[in-house]
Amino acid sequence: MDTNLDPIMSLRSDHEIVRGVLNNLSGYLKKIGGDSSDNLRKNLINQLNEITAFIDKDLEIHFKKEEEALFPVLGNYIGLETGPIHVMLIEHKHSRELSEDFKTSIKDYQTSGNYKAVVSAGNSFASLLSEHIDKEDHILFNMADMHLTATEKESIMEKMRTIK
Repeated sequence: MDTNLDPIMSLRSDHEIVRGVLNNLSGYLKKIGGDSSDNLRKNLINQLNEITAFIDKDLEIHFKKEEEALFPVLGNYIGLETGPIHVMLIEHKHSRELSEDFKTSIKDYQTSGNYKAVVSAGNSFASLLSEHIDKEDHILFNMADMHLTATEKESIMEKMRTIK
C-alpha cells in the first residue's frame, strides 16, 4: 500500500528520515567530542541548529500524528492508560525534555564553550529517540497493522494530513 494511503507506512517512512538525522547528529557529536579545533567545533555546533530545527518542526509533527491520529484509534484495541501506547507517550514527553536540554546546551556553548555538555545532551536525546523508534517499528506498528481495519487506517490517514 502507498505511504500516502497507509498511516503506518507513512509513520515508518518518517522514522527512516529521523534515523538519517540521528546518524548525522551522531557523526557531528563524535567530531565535536573528539580532537577537533575550536573553529571546527563551532562550525559543527552551528550544524546542530539545523538538526534542532528539524526536531522542533518535523519531529514534533510526527509525534502529533501519532498522538492525535494513531494512538486514539489503536488505543481502542490495546488501551491508552497502560501498555505500549502509554510507554510511547511517556517517551515522547521525555524526548521533548531531552530536546530542550540539548538546545539549551547548544545555546550555553556560545558563552561557556562547554562542548562536553552538548555531546552529552545530544547523545542522550539520540539514544532515547533511536530506541523509541525501534519499539514503534517492531512492536507498536505491528500491533496497529494487526488490529486496525482499512477504514480505520483511512480515517487515521485523513487526520494525519490535517496535522501541521
